[in-house]
Amino acid sequence: MDIVSLILGFIIGVVIVGIAVEFGTKKKQNNSPSSKHTKNWNISELSNPRIVAEYLGDIEIPKNTKIIVNKYKDIEKLKGLDVRKNKEIKGNYIIGDDRALILAGPLKKDEIGFWTIEKEIVENLNNEFFENWTKGSKLNFEEK
Repeated sequence: MDIVSLILGFIIGVVIVGIAVEFGTKKKQNNSPSSKHTKNWNISELSNPRIVAEYLGDIEIPKNTKIIVNKYKDIEKLKGLDVRKNKEIKGNYIIGDDRALILAGPLKKDEIGFWTIEKEIVENLNNEFFENWTKGSKLNFEEK
């Protein structure tokens, strides 16, 4: 009976150690934030960019970008781009297919903002973009 107790105790000990090792080595899921602060950003980081700008400063804009603008610094930078003017625009943000950059001030180089990949926010900004796009008028390059 002593041998049976010894073997049974050994088996139970191995099982308990195995369970403890399994729980101890499980990796905790790293929930990365869905938004982050930025001061250094680039529109080329976004695929299929769409810009909404209450005020558009001096920035490099890729050729495939759709833009809705209220005021702008240099109309020459907008020539050849798909641009609409809408005086109702409030705020400055850039939307891509999977994320958005929301800026704290005018759309200009090194403006503070934050990136977000939160699906609901990106969808809402896209809906707002297309609403403002349909309300906007083609930009007249003859006048400022």
